[in-house]
Amino acid sequence: MKGKGDALMVEDGDWSNYLRPQMLVVDDEPINRQLLEQVFHKEFDIAQARHGREAIDILTGQAVDIVLLDVMMPEINGLEVVRFMRTTPELQATPVVLISAASDTQDIVRGLRMGANDYITKPIDVEVVRARVHTQMQIKRLIDENKRTIEELREAQAIREKFFQIATHDLRNPLSNIRMIEYLLREQLEHDENFLPILDNLLLTVNTMQAVLEDFLSTAALQSGKVDLQLRCLSMEEVLWSIAMQYNTRAMNKGLSIEIPHTEGYILADPARIMQILGNLISNAIKYSPHGTAIRFWSELRDNGMVRINVADEGAGVPEDERDLLFTEFGRTSTRPTGDESSTGLGLWIVQHLVTLQNGDYGAYFPEEGGSIFWVELPQCDPMANP
Repeated sequence: MKGKGDALMVEDGDWSNYLRPQMLVVDDEPINRQLLEQVFHKEFDIAQARHGREAIDILTGQAVDIVLLDVMMPEINGLEVVRFMRTTPELQATPVVLISAASDTQDIVRGLRMGANDYITKPIDVEVVRARVHTQMQIKRLIDENKRTIEELREAQAIREKFFQIATHDLRNPLSNIRMIEYLLREQLEHDENFLPILDNLLLTVNTMQAVLEDFLSTAALQSGKVDLQLRCLSMEEVLWSIAMQYNTRAMNKGLSIEIPHTEGYILADPARIMQILGNLISNAIKYSPHGTAIRFWSELRDNGMVRINVADEGAGVPEDERDLLFTEFGRTSTRPTGDESSTGLGLWIVQHLVTLQNGDYGAYFPEEGGSIFWVELPQCDPMANP
């Protein structure tokens, strides 16, 4: 409806430079309608109704910014008009100021409980009605501005999600093709020592680009709330050995070893998301570990009904004054990878969101002897009760 939500309120009732808002005055007494029109005709375009039925006809036919509504009227009274407005989506936020005799306390209370915003009593005090209309219009302006801001943010978020979808789709196919070419070339040139380093660099680049794409896809899904979780009771022994097998070759290529001192417990978690969580933590450990060191991860039962999963490395750790950056979006510290790896700054942010979605906790600590231990906790479960 044209004009809905466009009225602006200014100091001291000076509306001369703004679009005139629309007021509906509903009263069965002509003298009251005339008085209110005289009071507000410089600030508002005013429509009048003699009773509730006429008021409803006007409300359904044109935009109205505020309603001054008499309670006691023939045919349809003011309270029924309030009920109609508060059950009509387009009118639910329109301010309503009731007009009632001072003795009609019960009607005023009923009207306020039904959704009226304020009231004035008869005989009408011009200064009081001016002040109350001014206040309601100020509130309406703020609400309208908030609605516009929310809508703009939603539109921006939708554009961002669409961009992510297009960008990742357009980049995934070329990366898959490059990966296939690298595989075929490696088969053909596996005995040529001059070409193998080139192919290794090509594979590293493809893997880096793939990791960046996955981080951006996960970020888009988390920000839009479109993360579907399928919680299962998972054996920590199976989870940890599976992730070790997945990252063992990558660790060996960097001269690192993977150790699993012990495993215990079952967790209630989404199988794909726990692999993503641990994959991000182990990938970081590999990225920041010096050649010839070990990466250890293990699980342990906690007294709070959780299972803690630890991922430890022997890297440089994180400076104390930069640790607040951990688990934040695009958070980066001065600690640099020990190889040619790069970082989007999203990995730990994704970890904290995925862990939180699964009713878990996360953190990190840094032993005095050096290195880092990143941990997540997820709820314990009984494999017999949660197959």
